Amino acid sequence: MEFFNNTKNFGLMITVLAVIDIVLGVIGIVNGGFSIGALGGILAPAVMILAGVAIFTQTNGGIISFAFPEGSRSKFGALTGFIFAVGLSNILTLNIGGIILGILILIVGWIITNDSKTFLDSIIWVVLIILFALIAISSIIVAFSGDVLLIISGVCSAILYLTAFLYLLDPEVKKKLA
Repeated sequence: MEFFNNTKNFGLMITVLAVIDIVLGVIGIVNGGFSIGALGGILAPAVMILAGVAIFTQTNGGIISFAFPEGSRSKFGALTGFIFAVGLSNILTLNIGGIILGILILIVGWIITNDSKTFLDSIIWVVLIILFALIAISSIIVAFSGDVLLIISGVCSAILYLTAFLYLLDPEVKKKLA
């Protein structure tokens, strides 16, 4: 269980998954040609690498420090940094759906990091628990795809979202949200 309690491991999983996503993006450009969507497939994981490295190295996040209200050492700080990075990376997918989803995720990040605790925080906590559990399960399904990069990506993603799920159940994080 120590693996899941160490936020450095969470940052490492974010970074590994983002590097794999960049490799998949480059492969997509090589095989399918350059497009705005393909560019977004490389830009989006770049933000995740910044967040992952910030969490892994236990820094304040540098240019994305707003995402870590408690710093990247705490589970709440790592979790909020991850949520903000997911929002920013969705915006950088450079498609309308991703931009809208990214803005919504950033709003969720802002709601859970502002200093006021409302009923909306509790609703977001429940939604995040369900969402992280479903993504972890779907990532396991991806891991059975047979392609080596997708297997590694699926395993990393499953571990990442399982860790995020467990962080939400942590008493300190739950106190801030539920």
